[in-house]
Amino acid sequence: MPRRARTGPAGAIGFLLLHGMLAHHGGGGNYDASRPLYLRGRVIQARYGYPHARLRIEVPSGLVVPSELPGVEGLRGHDAWAGPPRPEGAGEVRELLLPPDLTGTLGGMSGRPQVGDEVAAVVYRRCEAEGDEYSGELRVQMIYAAGGAHPYRGTLTRFVDRCLRGARSRQAAPAATATATGTGAPAAGADGPPLFVLGGGAAVAAGFAAALIRLRTRRTSRER
Repeated sequence: MPRRARTGPAGAIGFLLLHGMLAHHGGGGNYDASRPLYLRGRVIQARYGYPHARLRIEVPSGLVVPSELPGVEGLRGHDAWAGPPRPEGAGEVRELLLPPDLTGTLGGMSGRPQVGDEVAAVVYRRCEAEGDEYSGELRVQMIYAAGGAHPYRGTLTRFVDRCLRGARSRQAAPAATATATGTGAPAAGADGPPLFVLGGGAAVAAGFAAALIRLRTRRTSRER
């Protein structure tokens, strides 16, 4: 009677890799680099986990954008800025979404932001699109926390110089950004098809998991 192979750590690793790939949604939408936003406030909730950390902050009603924001000149999409960052969420609660690299940077710090700490950030807003549950989210490009300035250095996020006018589906948006009008055209340095990248990454993760399972099965058979 054939014995069922135990996947053990190999299966767990493969599952986690695949789950992380599929959970990552930054490549599925566009973020408006032409209208950068600035937020500052006290953390009221901090959640750290791959691929994204999330910080909910209380923004003071008298929020003012500082005249100097160290390091923003080197941010991806900076050449598309229509002006300096504008204040966002004054007197309200906002949630900041940290990209994977910033999640790893801050998450690994002993002094990472916790409830009660104050943080500030420059963010891009996700463009509205029909059927997109993440529309309007605030993706951090620079966060001032834990005594330093921490920029987003990844390349997966797709930036545009303006969001498309009107709500459009995610399937229609990429085609519209290629029109000759320039409305919604990708900012300099924008990435290629991100969904393709994510799909390829998920396939690699699945293949890696399968290979580990086969290897473990062979070793188990030899031991018996």
